[in-house]
Amino acid sequence: MEIPKHIFRAYDIRGLLEEVTVDIARVVGMALVSKTGAKTVIVGRDMRATSPELEAAAIEGITSMGANVIQIGLCSTSMFNFAVSSQEHIDAGLMVTASHNPPEFNGIKMALGSGLPISGLEILEEIQKCIVAGDVQKGMVTEQDILSVYIDKCIAVENLPDLSGTKLVIDYGNGMGAMSVRELCKRLKIEVVELYPEPDARFPNHEANPAKEETLADVKAAVVREGADFGIALDGDADRVGFIDNKGESLRGDLTLAVLSKEVLARKPGSKIVVAPNQSWTTFESIEQNGGVALECRIGRKFVVEAVQKQGAVLGGEVSSHFFFEEFHGLEAVDHAIVRMLSIWKQSGLSFADMVKPYRAYTNSGEVNIEIHNKEQVLNKLEQYASSATKVNKLDGIRAEFDHDWWFIVRPSNTEPLLRLIVEAKTPELMEEKRDELVALIKETG
Repeated sequence: MEIPKHIFRAYDIRGLLEEVTVDIARVVGMALVSKTGAKTVIVGRDMRATSPELEAAAIEGITSMGANVIQIGLCSTSMFNFAVSSQEHIDAGLMVTASHNPPEFNGIKMALGSGLPISGLEILEEIQKCIVAGDVQKGMVTEQDILSVYIDKCIAVENLPDLSGTKLVIDYGNGMGAMSVRELCKRLKIEVVELYPEPDARFPNHEANPAKEETLADVKAAVVREGADFGIALDGDADRVGFIDNKGESLRGDLTLAVLSKEVLARKPGSKIVVAPNQSWTTFESIEQNGGVALECRIGRKFVVEAVQKQGAVLGGEVSSHFFFEEFHGLEAVDHAIVRMLSIWKQSGLSFADMVKPYRAYTNSGEVNIEIHNKEQVLNKLEQYASSATKVNKLDGIRAEFDHDWWFIVRPSNTEPLLRLIVEAKTPELMEEKRDELVALIKETG
């Protein structure tokens, strides 16, 4: 069997349908058991056309190695995270999903029983060690419905106010989110205007990616049109959640983390919160001003999960709108994030827009991707540029802060000839000036 090595990535396995085949899924299941020594494995899937057959093949591979499977079937990644990490007898997990990728893609994500991600590269290495012949099924397969107990956990929030009568617009983006969020809102007696709730891997309405402003046009318009209290947008596998205020303005993931940080630090003063160097001054200031400790880690889900779990943090988050909760073993739980935000908003007594207004103190460019052909030369030039900065951070790329007027971060893409630039400043004019200056510098050099 020919193995397309490029689909085995730093975080998961993801490729075109003709690359992520049943044969690949079968050997990935085998390699997962070989690597972890698992006796019991949770297996779930998303709604993509090939997901049922890939799920079946992965189960074949797992059971052929003598491990038992608990099959949870159709699920969101948040539900999968909970199923894997909340049960003591679970040793590993495998979910067939390609998140928000277009319909011509599918993929597989894997985790230890702690929920800690296993990278595709680790599995590729294990496949090359495995003996792939002689499949003889030994393990047993049982089914489990985890939705009810998952929702129970999500709404177990201290002093949760009465949320009945709240009106939300929720854009499911034709992903998996309606599976759990509908039940959540029913339990909380919340009125919901739904956009695109039917799971459809063709994503016929828009890409299911709340980190991209252009995907939020429909939910923004609906929030204003419906007079909703606020809006919610989910990604394809429902492990990311974006919030839109009642005026139709989105709240970036790092600002959402700032809001969540203030609440958790009021309950747990002095706690650690995991952040990344591409996040706003607002996030760092919210943590510091509310008596918390900001722990920086490299950008990427795997690094944040590791940091939250190993450093004993209560919360972590990314600009991409992943949020990681101590209560969920340092993993994402979008339904819990929604409950937390509902509780914070309701107890504030303010409109959502007024509540988040203090968090909009700076102007941020968002991520600007610039094509380059000479990465080293460009990064050297940017290091020289940053030599006059007040503070330089090289944890992940180059982040340079210039007094408390403005900062930038630039990081090379791992997979494409691109540099990713973010600029933040005290004023829109200064942000635009510095953004344009850096884009010109990068283009001239690279």
